[in-house]
Amino acid sequence: MNKERKTLMKKSTRDLIIENNVKRLRLNSHDKEVYENYLTYVRANLSINEHESEKMLLDILNHLLKAEKDGMLAMEFFDHDPKKHADNMINNMPNRTIQNIFKFIGLHILILLGVFSFIRGFTGFFTQIEYTYLYTFIITFITGFSMIFFFIWMIFKVVQIRIYSLSNWTTMLTNILIAGSFILTILSFYLPGYYLQLGPKIYTSNWMYIIISLILTPLGLYIDHRRKINQPETR
Repeated sequence: MNKERKTLMKKSTRDLIIENNVKRLRLNSHDKEVYENYLTYVRANLSINEHESEKMLLDILNHLLKAEKDGMLAMEFFDHDPKKHADNMINNMPNRTIQNIFKFIGLHILILLGVFSFIRGFTGFFTQIEYTYLYTFIITFITGFSMIFFFIWMIFKVVQIRIYSLSNWTTMLTNILIAGSFILTILSFYLPGYYLQLGPKIYTSNWMYIIISLILTPLGLYIDHRRKINQPETR
């Protein structure tokens, strides 16, 4: 067992994910569904390091495969409460919420800037304003950037909530949360530029923002893909 864990320590995040994808095919259909819900719940938690969580998930899968050979079902393995088991495992890992927020922004800066540019350009077509005020732009950048991250965080949280709650009320409330977060994100770009006139006036084409977005977003996605291949401990 110690040898297996030492082997896991040396693998990149991508290698761990690939191994997990292959190994969980060995589970029977019911156990596979239980484990995949468990896996999704853990991966949707932004408070833990991705590499550490993938090592933990693969370790759990290895134990689950051995338990299945001994005739134990996945629900029995998780003591009939996979969510509680996952929460306990997460709570035993270092909480890196603040670090992960800044790390997430740092690692996905080009993608986030691309999204920011697209929304800024898109909302500009509705305001019919092709200029901005420097200080207003800074305020818009801060509020917009913050709301983009909040919207992403909300999506991950909703995924977690829905996995172990099949209630129609839960579905409706989470849909409202996502819609509300999306509207607030758009308003965070629209309102400052429309109502605030702070700092020097600068001409900015809305199409320029769209073009910047079309350059930065694919570039950011490509770099993110390469990073996950080459670097082991990244989210």
